[in-house]
Formats: sequence, structure tokens, C-alpha cells
Amino acid sequence: MKNKLHVLILFFALPVFAQKQDFNWFIGYQGGTSEYGILSMDFNDGNFKLKKDTIFKIDYCDNNVAISNGDGNFLAAFNGLRIYDNSRKIMKNGDSLWYETLPHLTGYSDDDLPQGGLFLPWPEHPDSVLLFYASQGLAYLPSGIDLTCFNIFYSLIDFTKNDGLGTVQERRGMVIDDTIQYGRLTATRHANGRDWWILVNERSSNSYYRILLDPKGIHVLDKQTIGIPIKDGLGLACFSPDGRFYAVKNAISADDGHYIDIYSFDRCTGYLSNHHQFHYFGPAVGGVAFSPNSRYLYASFYYYVYQYDMYSSNIDSTRVLVGEYEPAPGIPASFYVMQLAPDNKIYMCGTSSILFLHVIHNPDEYGLACNFQQKAIPLPTYNGSCVSFSPNFRLGPLDGSDCDTLGLDNLPKAWYRASADSTDTLQYHFTDLSYFEPNTWQWDFGDGTPLGTERHPVHVFDSIGVYNVCLTVSNDYGVDTFCRKYYLGVPPPVSTVAEVDQVFFSVYPNPVSNVLSIRLPNDQNAAYQVQIQSVTGNIWLEKNIQPNINGIEKLDISTLPLGIYFLSVRAKDGKLATVKFIKTDF
Repeated sequence: MKNKLHVLILFFALPVFAQKQDFNWFIGYQGGTSEYGILSMDFNDGNFKLKKDTIFKIDYCDNNVAISNGDGNFLAAFNGLRIYDNSRKIMKNGDSLWYETLPHLTGYSDDDLPQGGLFLPWPEHPDSVLLFYASQGLAYLPSGIDLTCFNIFYSLIDFTKNDGLGTVQERRGMVIDDTIQYGRLTATRHANGRDWWILVNERSSNSYYRILLDPKGIHVLDKQTIGIPIKDGLGLACFSPDGRFYAVKNAISADDGHYIDIYSFDRCTGYLSNHHQFHYFGPAVGGVAFSPNSRYLYASFYYYVYQYDMYSSNIDSTRVLVGEYEPAPGIPASFYVMQLAPDNKIYMCGTSSILFLHVIHNPDEYGLACNFQQKAIPLPTYNGSCVSFSPNFRLGPLDGSDCDTLGLDNLPKAWYRASADSTDTLQYHFTDLSYFEPNTWQWDFGDGTPLGTERHPVHVFDSIGVYNVCLTVSNDYGVDTFCRKYYLGVPPPVSTVAEVDQVFFSVYPNPVSNVLSIRLPNDQNAAYQVQIQSVTGNIWLEKNIQPNINGIEKLDISTLPLGIYFLSVRAKDGKLATVKFIKTDF
């Protein structure tokens, strides 16, 4: 065992990171082919936008992390092998980060390591990001070949270099040289609201390394020994969004089953307490994730998803089944790892390459009200058993604690998402996503109705039109307002400087359920840009097309939610037209 202190003495006078560093996810296979492609999930407007990224030439398996800047603009991604920059190419000095003495072999390589990477902004060095990553190895034990991790490394990225695309300034810096947990890298904010805590279990023991990231660098502090040993296996670890709890899920084997270890966590000291370990039998895969309000823990068990109440004095007794696998033709879409997303939903992938994501839509609700939906999001290409992992970047200081020493306050930030009702396009469900502990909410729906004070209101607008919906949140430290325009039954503004011409194309059928056909001028040399927007302005599809000999282009819209959409087509000469169509289920 080795316990070292590592300090990076590098200083940059740069602006401050904000809180949208997890607003871009990437899943799927290598892009650029007709069958496969990387998918981007963009949360910058509250609801996520899913689209194919044909530029990104990256292979994702279990290991999957990305980071954006404070405004939600993508900066870098890591797949266990290489770091990629905003141009979707390998970042300068970002190649060959895995442990070189081990073979790159599927099933035994660092790209197959769940939670094998972790991006964190370096406090007070806002154009610098640190990537922590584990290296996978083979442990030959009496029972046979076993998987483990031997090290944790770091890489330092400076985004002032290479025209803002970033350069890896330090590669494979040693953080921990020991036999440690299998992946499970995650972090939570220190109670001072600036620094970061990382916990690493010394493999199959009850000892944890405490790692602190502060403006001076990476500090490996003393280890804590607590409770009974962790039984290391395949799984996830996560802190609750408020940093109060820490949970670890380990799947060992079909015979030994699963272990869940739950602790309380002190954001001031980095120490754990109140260890509880639960053991269950069953197929050996799965993950864990907390609800946005930190009360409920969700755990997947291949065929089942359970919820636990962390506020109970007997947590295991609160275990309630909220999802059970429903067999269907094709590749099994059983339950694997999951992650709480910026839209306050929990997204879960399957145990194999499938064309769906599972979703817990309302994880703050008890029991079946959490609304777990299997195969909730159809994907236009296969996803190889992964979601994008991130810590909670929107956690502030623990006001009034002994560690609240930096003069930082939880100044509230207003943020929300909205969705139209599936049967009434004038009825909208608004979900508050505000952060930094607001305690009052005020909604102005822009239609002259009285202000709403519910946190998650449902509002019915009287008629079609354009509405500027504003949410104002407040607490003892401040007030913040966020507004967004909604276009109900009228076309949103198009992102163009050209004039909108008379319609030069037609669509059919309309209403449409799965395939929308576009009839364009019969010119085999013509090329067009196509965009589909919802009535709220969300972009659901963007692509370049070149119609067939009959001037027909067919669009697969089976993944679109029911509702009203606007299809815009732009010709090479700048001519632009927009028509409305309705997506139905019949």
C-alpha cells in the first residue's frame, strides 16, 4: 500500500467556471457509418435534444465521461483510452492514456471500465480541467481470473492552448498506486462550495482513500477504515446531489449476487459514517443513482429496479420494486448502469447494445409514482451499454457549517424545463430545475393569468400564440429570474437571415405516425437542408438531403413525441420554406 501527497503548483488568472459542465452527453458507437453513430444528448434548453453526431469518431463502451464549460458548451470527452476535444478529434497529447503494459482487448481494457474516468474543473483555475482515471488489470486469484484496478492517474488539460481546443499538459500523473476498487470514480463538492472530494476504496477492504482537489492541487489524505469490508465487483458509486450520502453497488457473480453499501458523508471532513451493507442474490450486473432531492436511492438488478428511502432509520426495509423487465423480441434490454441527468430524470442503459434508453421520469416521487419507463427513448443507432457519468456541478456551500469559510453563498439560479401534454397542446407541465437552494418560486406564464407559486405547475394557455414564460426563484441570499419563449401553434423564428419564400415542397401523410415523405422539385442535382422543430422551438432533427430520382425524401420520425411540428427546408440558393405537420400514433 502506498499513500502519497501529490500537489500541482500551477497558477492561471482566468475566469470562473459556472454550473453547466454536464450539459452534453455522448453515447453510442463510432460515428460516420450508415449503421452506427455517436449520439449527442444536449440538455441546454432544459429538455434534452437527441441527435446523431456523424463527425465524432469515438468508440464508447462502459467508460464514458464528458465535460462542458459553464455555459454548457462541450469541451472534452474521454472513453477510457483517449481524450477528445470540441472538434471531435483526439486532443493534443490526449492519446494512449491507458496503462500501456496491458493489452487493449474488449472485456479487459480501460474502455470497458464503468465509471473509469472523472472530469473535474480545477478550483480557481477555470480554464484548467483535471481528468482522473483508473487503469484496469487482471488479478489472478485462487478462484480464477478476476478484474481489478491497480492505479488512479490524472491528466491536466489547459484550455488556453491549441486555439481553445485544449492541450493535455500532464499525462498519467500518479494519484494512487495500489490495488483499488473496480472503477466507481465519482466526486462531490466540499462544504466550502469550491473544492472537491473523491473517495477510493482499497480493493475488497473497509478502507477508503480520501482525495481532496483544491486550488493548490491533488491531495491524497489519510485513509479511513469504517464498517465491514466492501466486496469488489462490477457496479457504480454515487454521492447524493446534496452530498449527504454515498452509495456503492457491486455485482459479484450469479452465485454471490449483489452488495449495496450505504454511508452518510461529511462534506467538511471527507469522512464516512453509518455504514450499512445489504446483500441480495440474482444476476450480477446493475448500478445506483440518487433522486434529485437526495431522498431516494435507485438500484438496478438486471431484471428489476428498486427504490430505497434514505430518510428511514431502516433503509433496507423501505426497498420497493418500481420496475420489472418485460421480455420482448430482439436483443434483451435488461437494466444496467444509470445516471441522474441535468433535467432531473435518471437515464439507464441496457446490458447489451440496444436501440433504447430506460428512464425514471419522476425520481423524487415515492414508489411507482417515480414513473420508471422501459425503452422510454428510442435511439436511431445502437448504444453499447453506457451512459455519461458526471458529479453534481450545481452544489453550493454548506451555509453555516464550520467549513463555510470562503464567503460563498447559495445565490439561487432559476432554471426549468417544460413539456406539452400529449393530448392537449395548450397544456404544459413545467418542472423546476433551479439550483443553489431556492425556497420560493414564482411563475409568470406571459398570458396575463395570476402568478403561480407552485414549484412544478401545470398550466393551460387559452390560445395559440407566443408566450414568454419566466420563473423567479429566491432564498435568503438572493433572487434570480429565467425566461424562455414558447411558440404554441405558430412557427418559431428560423435561424437564418434569408427571406422565407413560398412553399416549394409538400409533405405527406399529414397527420403522420412513423415516416414523413417530402416531395421536392424533381432536380437530381439539388441538395437541401432540413430541420424539424417543435412548437416550443426544440430542434428534433437536422440533416442534409438529396432526394431520389422522383424528388422524394423519407424521414423516420418514429422517435418524435406526439404533437405539432414545423418542417423547414432550405435550398442551396438560400430559398427557405416552412410547413406544419402533426405527429400521431395512428
